[in-house]
Amino acid sequence: MPVSRIAPLSIMMPALATLALALTACAAPQVDQGVSASTASVGSGTYPNLNVPLQPASAQITPEERVATAEELRARRDGLAPAAATPPASSAAQLRQIGGSHAQGAISRIEGN
Repeated sequence: MPVSRIAPLSIMMPALATLALALTACAAPQVDQGVSASTASVGSGTYPNLNVPLQPASAQITPEERVATAEELRARRDGLAPAAATPPASSAAQLRQIGGSHAQGAISRIEGN
C-alpha cells in the first residue's frame, strides 16, 4: 500500500479553522480602554483648562462661622471630659464593696458552704 504524503482532509480542517480564527482576531480593531468617553474631551480637539476655579455647589461657611463652630465644639468637649474622666468617690467605694461581697459569695457557693 502506498503511503500518502498529503495529510488527509479530516486532519487539516481543524488546523485551518484555528488558523482562520487566529488571523481574524489579529485583524480586529484594537479598543483603547484607558479613558472613558464621559471624561474625555470628545470632538473638541482641545484639552480641558484645569486652571479655572471650580464653582461650589452651595454656599460655603465663612471663616467666622468656622471659628464659632470650632469654639462651641471645644467648649462642649471641655465640659464633658472632666466629668467622664474621674468617677465620684462614693461610686468607687460602692464598687469595691460589691466586688468584695461578690467574691466571698462566689467562693462560698463553689465550696458548698
